[in-house]
Amino acid sequence: MDFGDVGGMTELKETLKDQVIDPLQRPELYEEYDLGVVNGVLLYGPPGTGKTYITEALAGELGYNVVIAQAADITSSLVGEAADNMAELFSLARDNQPCLLFLDEIDAIAAERNDSTNKTMSESQMITQFLTEMSEIKGEDIVVVGATNLPDEIDGAAWRRFDERIEVPPPDATARAAVLRIHLRDRPVVTEELDWEAIKQQTEGYVASDLEIIASKAARRALKQAREEDEVVPIAQHHLETAIAETESSLDAWNEE
Repeated sequence: MDFGDVGGMTELKETLKDQVIDPLQRPELYEEYDLGVVNGVLLYGPPGTGKTYITEALAGELGYNVVIAQAADITSSLVGEAADNMAELFSLARDNQPCLLFLDEIDAIAAERNDSTNKTMSESQMITQFLTEMSEIKGEDIVVVGATNLPDEIDGAAWRRFDERIEVPPPDATARAAVLRIHLRDRPVVTEELDWEAIKQQTEGYVASDLEIIASKAARRALKQAREEDEVVPIAQHHLETAIAETESSLDAWNEE
């Protein structure tokens, strides 16, 4: 998987090529201008916009191995365990160089430390270990990509460990159509009858996770009809439009918070 598998997101892909891929592929040129190699990239934006998906495509574009970890894989209430989990994760990345290490929900891993009274010993140790590991990977063939919906809640020292901070916006019209096509490709669909321009307009404001739900709802509606008619009924325009109408945009809910 690489950027060729990502529909739309043209501006984001160009930004990643310019700010991440090129420095990694031509380090000598960047060192000539006293610009170091990128070791940390922070992707931020609303939930469901495809931060994990674009990270996997970035790893493919670079030809790197990829290790994906959720906050729940690392955090722990037991003193020392979260820090050990963090160290083991970075050790795994070192053993698989060149490697892209993806840390989802980085805000839960490296939360703001201004109010120390609300920090447990385990959380403090985890953040300290993260900062140590980020310092120690300098010079190694490892890129750490953190993803967050809440960039303002990230600890200042952790924030500075990311050389590049890039916003991942909601998918544009081309990307929305591409995501839907991916989720429909293994299902029976009346492809030649779908009005993609109408679908693009109707899904404005929807993120990638919403589009996956829409595809599933449309499939269920077609399946219900197939059971009634006792034959396969391909997913059609009306199935998709009904599914869109029934699905609330995650972006709208996020903006209301």
